[in-house]
Amino acid sequence: MMKEYNASHSFQEELEQDGILIVQFGSTSCQPCTALRQRISLWQEAHSDVEALYVSLETYPQLAAQNGIFTVPTVLVYVDGQLTLRESGYFSLELLLRQVERYLALLT
Repeated sequence: MMKEYNASHSFQEELEQDGILIVQFGSTSCQPCTALRQRISLWQEAHSDVEALYVSLETYPQLAAQNGIFTVPTVLVYVDGQLTLRESGYFSLELLLRQVERYLALLT
């Protein structure tokens, strides 16, 4: 299940973990953000070795600005702490998740 960022750890610490991390920046007023969050959570159930993190723009606008997030939804994918994929606005989640699965296959 996708966890919500709560600043108990620094955002940088979250990013520096080994493996794959999917980060979604979203807003409660954004219907596509809600749908994406649910779909990523469902996908993650079948891929338990992938971490997923949701960052609320209402709660952490400064974090979005620091990461160059100017539109929602935005999804970032980190592999071993390195930004590997980035999609914003209207994009194919299926294509993005297939790319994540390719990285996952390389890591295992």
